[in-house]
Amino acid sequence: MPYDILETTKSKAITDTCLEKGEKIMGKIIKVREVGDPVLNKISEEVDITNINNDILDIIDDLKATLEDGVGLGIAAPQIGISKRIIVVEAKKENVRYNDAEDIPLTAMINPKWEKSANDTDIQFEACLSVPSIAGKVERFKKINLQYYNEQGEKIEREIHGFFARLIQHECDHLDGFTLLNRVTDKAGFATKENRKKYNL
Repeated sequence: MPYDILETTKSKAITDTCLEKGEKIMGKIIKVREVGDPVLNKISEEVDITNINNDILDIIDDLKATLEDGVGLGIAAPQIGISKRIIVVEAKKENVRYNDAEDIPLTAMINPKWEKSANDTDIQFEACLSVPSIAGKVERFKKINLQYYNEQGEKIEREIHGFFARLIQHECDHLDGFTLLNRVTDKAGFATKENRKKYNL
Protein backbone atom coordinates (compact mmCIF):
# COMPACT_ATOMS: atom_id res chain seq x y z
CA MET A 1 0.00 0.00 0.00
CA PRO A 2 1.30 3.49 -0.76
CA TYR A 3 3.09 5.45 1.93
CA ASP A 4 4.15 9.09 2.06
CA ILE A 5 7.67 8.71 3.43
CA LEU A 6 8.89 11.81 5.22
CA GLU A 7 12.57 12.37 4.49
CA THR A 8 14.21 13.76 7.62
CA THR A 9 17.66 14.20 9.07
CA LYS A 10 16.25 13.00 12.41
CA SER A 11 16.09 9.40 11.23
CA LYS A 12 19.66 8.40 12.06
CA ALA A 13 19.53 10.11 15.44
CA ILE A 14 16.30 8.30 16.28
CA THR A 15 17.73 4.97 15.25
CA ASP A 16 20.86 5.60 17.31
CA THR A 17 18.75 6.53 20.34
CA CYS A 18 16.65 3.40 20.00
CA LEU A 19 19.79 1.29 19.73
CA GLU A 20 21.03 2.83 22.96
CA LYS A 21 17.77 1.74 24.58
CA GLY A 22 18.33 -1.75 23.27
CA GLU A 23 15.48 -1.55 20.78
CA LYS A 24 16.12 -1.39 17.06
CA ILE A 25 13.28 0.25 15.17
CA MET A 26 13.33 -0.85 11.54
CA GLY A 27 10.29 1.06 10.32
CA LYS A 28 9.97 3.97 7.94
CA ILE A 29 9.06 7.47 9.08
CA ILE A 30 5.71 8.28 7.47
CA LYS A 31 4.17 11.69 6.94
CA VAL A 32 1.27 12.00 9.40
CA ARG A 33 -2.14 12.53 7.83
CA GLU A 34 -3.90 15.70 8.97
CA VAL A 35 -7.55 16.64 9.43
CA GLY A 36 -9.34 16.81 6.12
CA ASP A 37 -7.79 13.56 4.93
CA PRO A 38 -10.66 11.07 4.39
CA VAL A 39 -8.76 8.19 5.98
CA LEU A 40 -9.13 9.90 9.37
CA ASN A 41 -12.92 9.68 9.08
CA LYS A 42 -13.09 5.93 8.45
CA ILE A 43 -13.78 3.11 10.90
CA SER A 44 -10.69 0.91 10.85
CA GLU A 45 -10.71 -2.82 10.19
CA GLU A 46 -9.82 -5.34 12.88
CA VAL A 47 -6.61 -7.28 12.48
CA ASP A 48 -6.84 -11.08 12.19
CA ILE A 49 -5.13 -12.07 15.43
CA THR A 50 -4.49 -15.58 14.09
CA ASN A 51 -2.43 -14.11 11.26
CA ILE A 52 -0.12 -11.38 12.56
CA ASN A 53 2.09 -11.47 9.49
CA ASN A 54 5.00 -9.37 8.29
CA ASP A 55 2.64 -6.80 6.77
CA ILE A 56 1.14 -6.12 10.20
CA LEU A 57 4.54 -6.07 11.88
CA ASP A 58 5.80 -3.64 9.22
CA ILE A 59 2.89 -1.30 10.00
CA ILE A 60 3.79 -1.46 13.69
CA ASP A 61 7.45 -0.72 12.94
CA ASP A 62 6.43 2.28 10.82
CA LEU A 63 4.16 3.55 13.60
CA LYS A 64 6.99 3.24 16.12
CA ALA A 65 9.47 5.04 13.87
CA THR A 66 7.00 7.82 13.07
CA LEU A 67 6.07 8.31 16.73
CA GLU A 68 9.72 8.43 17.78
CA ASP A 69 10.35 11.04 15.08
CA GLY A 70 7.62 13.39 16.27
CA VAL A 71 6.56 14.99 19.52
CA GLY A 72 3.44 12.91 20.09
CA LEU A 73 2.68 10.39 22.82
CA GLY A 74 0.65 8.05 20.69
CA ILE A 75 -0.19 7.30 17.08
CA ALA A 76 -2.82 5.22 15.33
CA ALA A 77 -2.58 3.43 12.00
CA PRO A 78 -5.08 5.75 10.24
CA GLN A 79 -2.69 8.64 10.95
CA ILE A 80 -0.22 7.07 8.53
CA GLY A 81 -2.97 6.24 6.04
CA ILE A 82 -3.80 2.67 7.08
CA SER A 83 -7.30 1.71 8.24
CA LYS A 84 -6.24 -1.03 10.66
CA ARG A 85 -6.97 -1.19 14.38
CA ILE A 86 -3.42 -0.70 15.60
CA ILE A 87 -1.99 1.96 17.90
CA VAL A 88 1.41 2.66 19.41
CA VAL A 89 1.94 4.67 22.61
CA GLU A 90 4.92 5.88 24.58
CA ALA A 91 5.33 8.56 27.24
CA LYS A 92 7.83 9.74 29.78
CA LYS A 93 6.50 11.32 32.93
CA GLU A 94 8.72 14.39 32.69
CA ASN A 95 7.65 15.12 29.09
CA VAL A 96 3.90 15.53 29.44
CA ARG A 97 1.65 18.20 30.88
CA TYR A 98 -0.42 16.01 33.19
CA ASN A 99 -0.06 15.70 36.96
CA ASP A 100 -1.12 12.06 36.89
CA ALA A 101 1.20 11.05 34.06
CA GLU A 102 3.26 7.91 34.24
CA ASP A 103 6.09 6.35 32.27
CA ILE A 104 4.66 4.29 29.43
CA PRO A 105 7.14 2.14 27.48
CA LEU A 106 6.92 2.00 23.70
CA THR A 107 3.94 -0.34 23.27
CA ALA A 108 2.06 -1.57 20.22
CA MET A 109 -1.58 -2.53 20.69
CA ILE A 110 -3.53 -4.54 18.14
CA ASN A 111 -7.35 -4.40 18.18
CA PRO A 112 -7.45 -2.31 21.38
CA LYS A 113 -10.78 -2.02 23.16
CA TRP A 114 -11.78 -0.22 26.30
CA GLU A 115 -14.77 0.31 28.53
CA LYS A 116 -15.22 2.60 31.47
CA SER A 117 -14.66 1.07 34.89
CA ALA A 118 -16.02 4.12 36.73
CA ASN A 119 -18.24 7.04 35.80
CA ASP A 120 -15.79 9.74 36.92
CA THR A 121 -14.54 12.02 34.15
CA ASP A 122 -12.31 15.03 33.81
CA ILE A 123 -11.72 17.67 31.16
CA GLN A 124 -8.21 18.50 30.00
CA PHE A 125 -6.46 19.87 26.96
CA GLU A 126 -5.34 17.36 24.36
CA ALA A 127 -3.15 17.81 21.31
CA CYS A 128 -2.92 15.62 18.24
CA LEU A 129 -0.36 15.00 15.50
CA SER A 130 -3.22 15.13 12.97
CA VAL A 131 -4.48 18.48 14.26
CA PRO A 132 -1.31 20.60 14.13
CA SER A 133 -0.95 23.74 16.26
CA ILE A 134 -4.36 23.35 17.98
CA ALA A 135 -5.26 21.83 21.34
CA GLY A 136 -8.75 21.24 22.65
CA LYS A 137 -10.44 20.52 25.97
CA VAL A 138 -11.83 16.99 25.92
CA GLU A 139 -13.82 15.10 28.55
CA ARG A 140 -12.57 11.56 29.17
CA PHE A 141 -13.23 8.78 31.66
CA LYS A 142 -10.64 8.70 34.42
CA LYS A 143 -10.52 4.92 34.74
CA ILE A 144 -11.02 2.28 32.06
CA ASN A 145 -10.56 -1.43 31.44
CA LEU A 146 -8.22 -1.96 28.49
CA GLN A 147 -7.91 -5.04 26.30
CA TYR A 148 -5.55 -5.53 23.37
CA TYR A 149 -3.23 -8.00 21.66
CA ASN A 150 0.51 -7.58 21.54
CA GLU A 151 2.80 -8.30 18.59
CA GLN A 152 3.00 -11.96 19.57
CA GLY A 153 -0.78 -12.31 19.49
CA GLU A 154 -1.08 -12.51 23.26
CA LYS A 155 -4.18 -11.02 24.86
CA ILE A 156 -3.49 -8.33 27.45
CA GLU A 157 -6.09 -7.02 29.90
CA ARG A 158 -5.58 -4.39 32.57
CA GLU A 159 -7.25 -1.50 34.34
CA ILE A 160 -5.64 1.87 33.71
CA HIS A 161 -6.35 5.35 34.97
CA GLY A 162 -5.48 9.01 34.64
CA PHE A 163 -3.22 10.12 31.83
CA PHE A 164 -2.75 6.61 30.42
CA ALA A 165 -6.52 6.13 30.21
CA ARG A 166 -6.88 9.48 28.45
CA LEU A 167 -4.18 8.59 25.94
CA ILE A 168 -5.81 5.26 25.07
CA GLN A 169 -9.23 6.85 24.61
CA HIS A 170 -7.69 9.48 22.32
CA GLU A 171 -5.86 6.94 20.15
CA CYS A 172 -8.84 4.58 19.96
CA ASP A 173 -10.94 7.49 18.71
CA HIS A 174 -8.75 7.52 15.60
CA LEU A 175 -9.70 3.90 14.94
CA ASP A 176 -13.38 4.91 14.87
CA GLY A 177 -12.96 7.93 12.60
CA PHE A 178 -12.79 10.65 15.28
CA THR A 179 -10.25 13.32 16.17
CA LEU A 180 -10.24 15.62 19.18
CA LEU A 181 -12.15 18.15 17.03
CA ASN A 182 -15.16 15.82 17.27
CA ARG A 183 -14.83 15.59 21.05
CA VAL A 184 -14.57 19.26 22.05
CA THR A 185 -18.07 20.33 23.07
CA ASP A 186 -17.28 23.87 24.23
CA LYS A 187 -16.40 26.27 21.42
CA ALA A 188 -14.18 28.12 23.91
CA GLY A 189 -12.29 24.90 24.52
CA PHE A 190 -9.71 25.42 21.78
CA ALA A 191 -6.30 27.06 22.04
CA THR A 192 -3.18 27.24 19.94
CA LYS A 193 -0.12 25.56 21.39
CA GLU A 194 1.54 28.98 21.70
CA ASN A 195 -1.36 30.40 23.70
CA ARG A 196 -1.43 27.36 25.98
CA LYS A 197 2.11 28.21 27.01
CA LYS A 198 1.51 31.98 27.05
CA TYR A 199 -1.57 31.81 29.27
CA ASN A 200 -0.63 28.61 31.14
CA LEU A 201 -3.71 26.76 29.94
